[in-house]
Amino acid sequence: MRKVWLRQLANAMESATLSTDLEGKWMFFGRFLIVINCATFIGLALWTLAQPQTLFEALQISGSSRAAIIELQVLIAGSFIAFCLLSASGIVDQKKTKRSLIGLFMINASWFVARCIALIDGLAEENSTYLYMGYELAMLILLVIALRLVSGPRGRTLFRQEDTQDFS
Repeated sequence: MRKVWLRQLANAMESATLSTDLEGKWMFFGRFLIVINCATFIGLALWTLAQPQTLFEALQISGSSRAAIIELQVLIAGSFIAFCLLSASGIVDQKKTKRSLIGLFMINASWFVARCIALIDGLAEENSTYLYMGYELAMLILLVIALRLVSGPRGRTLFRQEDTQDFS
């Protein structure tokens, strides 16, 4: 009996070590996605602050005055910086990685849905809209994969067999 108990303890410790190693790899993938999104957000924010006219021309936005341009900079750059700050906590703190991934999923999903609704009115003349949409869809798929890996499998637990122990 003692040998069986020691064998079960050794197997449990081995599986715990294996699952910890796998969780670390899965966390790395989630953190990698957070870093990619934060780098994109910061890049867009810096572009908005450093060269607003170039960005506004690319987006075909025009400010009627210098005050309007400043307000557009504040809205765009401020939003991207806030998105980065809200999701960056998942890079350094493993406990916040899942929350950051969920936040990034909500941001990308809202952009994707808004783009789909806007395209219902009519198709875009330029391909950049479809490129952005493809990026958002790819990021949504990757975020779902990362969330699934971080959360672990969610199977039925009602009929799962428990290990029976010999109490004799």
